Amino acid sequence: MLLEYDKTKWEEIRSVPVNTLQLFVTNRCNMRCPGCFYEHRLGKNAMSFNQYEAIIEKYFNRVEKIIILGGEPTLHPDLPKMIELNNKRGLRTTIYTNACKLHILRETDLSRVSIRVDLKNYETGEIPAACAEFPVILAVMLRMSNKHLLLPFADRIESLGFEKMFISSIRDIHKTGDYWKDTEDTIPLLEYASYVNDFIRQYEGRMEIHISRRGILFTDMNEPRTDEPTHCRFGNVFPNGDKIICPFDISKNLLCKKLVFGKRPCTKNDRCLLQKIVLRRKD
Repeated sequence: MLLEYDKTKWEEIRSVPVNTLQLFVTNRCNMRCPGCFYEHRLGKNAMSFNQYEAIIEKYFNRVEKIIILGGEPTLHPDLPKMIELNNKRGLRTTIYTNACKLHILRETDLSRVSIRVDLKNYETGEIPAACAEFPVILAVMLRMSNKHLLLPFADRIESLGFEKMFISSIRDIHKTGDYWKDTEDTIPLLEYASYVNDFIRQYEGRMEIHISRRGILFTDMNEPRTDEPTHCRFGNVFPNGDKIICPFDISKNLLCKKLVFGKRPCTKNDRCLLQKIVLRRKD
């Protein structure tokens, strides 16, 4: 489905996919969010800093970006050291967090870091206080019960001074074992695309909007192109040393012996399901 936006108001910023290493640094989490794809691995295990360092040293010359997640990565006491190592190796870092202990990064160089705060329960209106201290992207995870709250929430967080918002939706792959299957709580993918279209038409604010394409949402800019990767650019490592290629392999426990980047054809779609659309106001 085509995302239709007013080109006199918005410019699209092309997001170029790069080889990405995702490191699940801890299985600990202070929340149990419904629909979490990582629910079955949550526990007490965590990746030691020595283990993290060994992985970075092995792969840093084959990737451009590190995604740190879990579990809840801010619960890992060595998160600042991990970011410092990434900076030293010239790697960009993205952290997926619920911001419960975001304050541990106050003394860390975040010039190459993107912090994405997942607000899976954004319908409560609660935003972690620490978010105001950092250049975060607030991410809303749409589900059947909260989709109607997106527009008022966007208006509210913009009034609080936030400049970016990420829109996505839960896909309960832990429960279904299949990205394309829905549960009572998940929004069917075509309905998600229609809802995002409605939001973009109605939203009059000035935040930069990041939108998960979810494999079915496109624009004139990212209609099928010959320069788009058709092979998986990801590698993932868990605290116990398990490895997978595509992040969605976690639903089927498709472990691999070694990580490869840009070699395995996508097993779910003709293009990566994890690409996004970025819209920025022109005026």
